[in-house]
Amino acid sequence: MIKTCTFFSLIVFLSLFLACSGSKTSTADEPTLSFADTELQAKVEELKEKIDDNPGNLLYRRQFAELYYQNGESLEALRVLERATIVDPGDAETKYMYAEVAESLGDLPKAYQAYKDVLQGADGDQYLSRVSSKFSDAFVVEKVIGTSANEAFGSFSADGNKIVYQSDQSGNWDIFEYDLVSQTTNQITFNPSHEENPHYSPDGKSVVYASTFEDRRDVDYDQKLRDIFLYDMINKKEWNLTTNGSNDWRPRYSPDGMFIAFASERDDLRDVPFYELYSNIYFMENDGRFQMALTKDESNNGSPCIAPGTTEFNGYVYFDSDRTRDYEIYRINIRGEELMQITFNPSSNDVSPSISPLGDKLVFFSDRDGNYEIYMMNTDGSAQQRLTSNPADDCNPGFSPDGNKVIFHANRTGNYDIYVLDLTKQTGTLQLTEVIAKIDEAMQGTQQ
Repeated sequence: MIKTCTFFSLIVFLSLFLACSGSKTSTADEPTLSFADTELQAKVEELKEKIDDNPGNLLYRRQFAELYYQNGESLEALRVLERATIVDPGDAETKYMYAEVAESLGDLPKAYQAYKDVLQGADGDQYLSRVSSKFSDAFVVEKVIGTSANEAFGSFSADGNKIVYQSDQSGNWDIFEYDLVSQTTNQITFNPSHEENPHYSPDGKSVVYASTFEDRRDVDYDQKLRDIFLYDMINKKEWNLTTNGSNDWRPRYSPDGMFIAFASERDDLRDVPFYELYSNIYFMENDGRFQMALTKDESNNGSPCIAPGTTEFNGYVYFDSDRTRDYEIYRINIRGEELMQITFNPSSNDVSPSISPLGDKLVFFSDRDGNYEIYMMNTDGSAQQRLTSNPADDCNPGFSPDGNKVIFHANRTGNYDIYVLDLTKQTGTLQLTEVIAKIDEAMQGTQQ
């Protein structure tokens, strides 16, 4: 019995010794990256010394990783955390931090597995709310259009019973209409060109969209020039509204159907590659007459939407622009004056605003929290609220006619589908098994 206890004690001692020895007892295998900033480098050396003196203290290792992460060295931070998990594979906080850094680097399989490991560990319940917020939307979300093809840029009809959208099921983008009541699909365009960004007229009699139909050049799709087209839903005819030798896209009707706003590169006459051309916001009547530039600057301006109540004399257009390097949301009046910045989120992008029927709210998407999610705010930029929380990218939202729902497209299952979020139905607290199931779903999406 004594021999057995002595042997057991020896095993425990050796286990403890090995857990604090070799590469686990020093910073010899830690990143050797140095910073030019002497004060910053001094912090690095101080943390390395603390780790050498306290090899089992994961707090110092996490601080070491945080220092690298906050100073733009995410890959080095990930390496520090990988070594920390070897020291104590069961430390939930280290795994959670590892997951966040991996996610920021775009290594989603590693990130999702780490989040799942955290929840399945001994302290999983304590991390439920933190992990759940990354995989669970604030409001009920339903996929309404989803096939093996990509579906994107959905727009509600005025009665809310139909959705017009683009799909590449035939190999190129075409415009389709989905009836929510009968659950039937109607293809609208059949051209071999690309038709994109469809938007219903308020009376439902026409759809406006961008098309490469009249660009017959033998060039790649990304270099094709688009014009703004209108499709007459009654007479089944289409015609070009802009007939311009440049790139015009992302048209949207005003709430009364009298005007159309769109983005155009026609003002940039520089001899530069197509992807370097600047774009400006244009405003025209619904038959294509009186096309007028609202912005006139050397930046990328896009995704315009017209505020309710706008007339030919007064009113506003909201749009996104990278004039401050990152994309922010702006407002300008229909005379091209009174420019106002609405969002202020440096180092992130706020794009594609869409205004509510009452003109009091804007929905948009942003990567401020890592990946693209849907947000909502007042039209002055106040009360910003995150609506979706999903590892996939949720993009290009738009309000329903009653303002109670938000349509958007997302690659939640590997390809892009059309989703609808219900602002009248908040989601409840998910159970641990439910969150793990959502993580498994997200992991499956990364494998497609």
